[in-house]
Amino acid sequence: MTATTQGNDYFNLHTNGIGYLNRVRWVETKNGGRRADTFLACSISALRGNADKPDYTYFDLRVSGDEAIDMVERLGVDVREQRKVVVSFRIGDIYPHLYERDVLDQNRRKTGQKEMATLIKGRLLLINSITIDGENVYRREADAPQDDLQPGYDEPSQGEGVDQEWHEPEQEQRLEQPAPAPAARPAERSAQHAAQQPRQQRGPVNRPPAPPRHPQVARPPAAPPQGNAAYNAGYATGRAVRRTVDSAPA
Repeated sequence: MTATTQGNDYFNLHTNGIGYLNRVRWVETKNGGRRADTFLACSISALRGNADKPDYTYFDLRVSGDEAIDMVERLGVDVREQRKVVVSFRIGDIYPHLYERDVLDQNRRKTGQKEMATLIKGRLLLINSITIDGENVYRREADAPQDDLQPGYDEPSQGEGVDQEWHEPEQEQRLEQPAPAPAARPAERSAQHAAQQPRQQRGPVNRPPAPPRHPQVARPPAAPPQGNAAYNAGYATGRAVRRTVDSAPA
């Protein structure tokens, strides 16, 4: 983490790292306050420690700046398809958030008890690289502009969304669980799901993705930033390759 001064008015606290992108969603603020607007949010499980057996630090983030919003909004498609999206990121203005969560038993069922927990919130300012299912689709050039790193701070009491569960990462529950097996591709997941159903209840296995949680606040895709040609080309090529692999016969 680094603290820098911007003129004489701001102190910026920046955190750089690598982690898994999750829970991309549009959040509608409540109470009609001063910051009552809709914003894009995501969570990142940042890697730390031994590369062979890493630990995780969980960030719940508001995406800031046109470029970051455009990238994260597109990557939301891959996240919903349960692909492994790894990003190299820069976060600003972090602060701890205290919340109450359910206590789970050994079978991960609610016990009726509550406990206090914390996680780190902040603003996602910049994405330096993107890797999807092990394939690098974007890497920022060293001399690329970084115009979206303006100073700013979201107070903990401002900008809370109506999604009351968005700040609780599944991996942060009291009982740690073994790491899940690599996610199957959509066609494989559908076939496995159909095989587990009773024969008389089987239906079509290729279902369309579920609609966004807040369709009324979904916004049209943003126009790609002009200085982001490498991202647009790499991302489009990567998605075309992945769709070809997924649609190939088993």
